[in-house]
Amino acid sequence: MTGSGQSGDKPEGQTGTAMASEGKPRNRLYVNFIINLIGALLPIPVMILTVPVYIDYVGDARYGVISLIWVMIGYLGFLELGLAPATINALARLDHSAQRERARVIVTSFTINASMTFFGAFLLYLLGSYIVGGVVQVPLEIEDEVKAAMPWIALLLPLVILNGAGIDAIEARENFALANVLQVSGAIFAQILPLAFAVFVSPDLGTVIPGAVLARVLLMLAIFVAINRIEGPIRITDFDRDRARKLLSYGGWVTISSVLTPILGSLDQLMVGRFFGVAAVTYYAVPLNLISRSQIIPGAISRAIFPRLASSKPDEAKSLTARVLVITALLYGGICASTILLMDPLLTLWLGEAFADRAGVPATILVTSIWLNSLIFAPYWLIHSQHRPDLIAKLHLGLLLPFAGVLILLTMQFGIVGAACAAALRSLFDFGGHLTLSGILRRVVLPLALPFALLAAATLAHLTIDDWLTAFILACAVWPVVALLVFLLDRATFNLLVGFALKPLRLIGNRPAE
Repeated sequence: MTGSGQSGDKPEGQTGTAMASEGKPRNRLYVNFIINLIGALLPIPVMILTVPVYIDYVGDARYGVISLIWVMIGYLGFLELGLAPATINALARLDHSAQRERARVIVTSFTINASMTFFGAFLLYLLGSYIVGGVVQVPLEIEDEVKAAMPWIALLLPLVILNGAGIDAIEARENFALANVLQVSGAIFAQILPLAFAVFVSPDLGTVIPGAVLARVLLMLAIFVAINRIEGPIRITDFDRDRARKLLSYGGWVTISSVLTPILGSLDQLMVGRFFGVAAVTYYAVPLNLISRSQIIPGAISRAIFPRLASSKPDEAKSLTARVLVITALLYGGICASTILLMDPLLTLWLGEAFADRAGVPATILVTSIWLNSLIFAPYWLIHSQHRPDLIAKLHLGLLLPFAGVLILLTMQFGIVGAACAAALRSLFDFGGHLTLSGILRRVVLPLALPFALLAAATLAHLTIDDWLTAFILACAVWPVVALLVFLLDRATFNLLVGFALKPLRLIGNRPAE
């Protein structure tokens, strides 16, 4: 962990231009990636173990409502006004010893976030019952539960956004170890505590949702204590109007993207609920959430890369982005290809044959959609580091109406399979647009064609092979192909990965004899 350095302030004119390379100790990028990867892996077993118990205790309909609650919270995420990247960008450019200026950025960002998200919580309280009960089909027997839980649902919005803002402030220092300790412990607790309420008290939504609120309140307290320790002392009087204008100016276009991104990313779930009821959302959302958990590699790199890009020169940032993107596409492509081949066994063993029969095909399509969507992080953060968030907003504005039309048409015609196909098409055009706008399309288009072909071959094999043993053999065969591609495209990264793989063997070989 890096300390906060000297307590004295620098002159105002110097603090704003101090770059990350000046007086800032930084881990190598792969160290930050490994820390984030471990942090992403740890909650997965908890999710795998708890989701079947959740569905068993609360039922398909209640679990579908819970999924839609998170969709609504995602929609209202725009109320953070693009302050997350704006805050990380501002803090990454400040020297660690510029304590007072860093405190101004943090307090100003938190104050704006708190004001807007509590306003959003009020809107969610007023409109949430209509959205869940009117837009989608909710069984009559749980309508009263939804209404009773609505105050608690509304409270989740500011808690989720403020907790995210706190983690962002810690990560701006590239202090990913502390950020992951807080985030992982909070995620595990937030998964277990509501389940404990459901099992030992009542599966009623008015009981389960308060458990989720309590878990996030405890996480928020822990985050605030950590920030005050590494950046403090933090004072409410550190709010700065000039800094607020700068943050909001950067975040203006980000806000538009923040409005559109959750709509683009979750409109498919709403359409499934609208046309087929909340129970059908479970067969779409559960595999979607499981597959999304596999985004550990792109997610870990994404969290590590933006502070580095924000403090790098433009040419260096483009080269780093292109290299990271290709390697991520290959490694995560291997995970996705293996997941496609093993989708039927995984869903059957986890949730039963009946669930797998209904969810298997859309889940397979969603794997490719998530692979494409997860790779957006690299050009996305590159565009932000170029101070052009307006390009992303304009791209999403252009995608919204065509995606909505295709989604409605395919969902009405082909059900949840059609919704998954529409989501995959949207991810393809979104990813292609980001590559073009970031200026790295020509550098990466040919290398990216290789993992895309691997996923296409895996999908074809999944649709034609019913034997689990053959699927397992093919899933294992994916990895020699991925290793060969990494070797051909990036020898340095290949050697690094081999070194990591052989390190345990070297440690065992170097142990002194008893």
